[in-house]
Amino acid sequence: MIQARSKITGKGQLQLPAEIRKIIGGEIGDSVLFTVQDDGKVIIEVIKKKKLSELGGALKSSIEFTDLEHEANITKEIWVSKRVKEKLE
Repeated sequence: MIQARSKITGKGQLQLPAEIRKIIGGEIGDSVLFTVQDDGKVIIEVIKKKKLSELGGALKSSIEFTDLEHEANITKEIWVSKRVKEKLE
């Protein structure tokens, strides 16, 4: 069993001790879920943040992906046309 101690600040915050954070894999941006059981014990769980790479394909599209260079060029063209349009208005 591993134990570590932390103090509650005046704002009700606490810092998760480094040794505990490492064991549970907590990183900046992750959430921590506290569950208080009927006997008063507290269970702490880490809810991992989603990485951008994990979101690939999450949105459906009817346009087929060709390659990254083509997509970058199309994006640049759209961006430039919007900027030109804004200047003309």
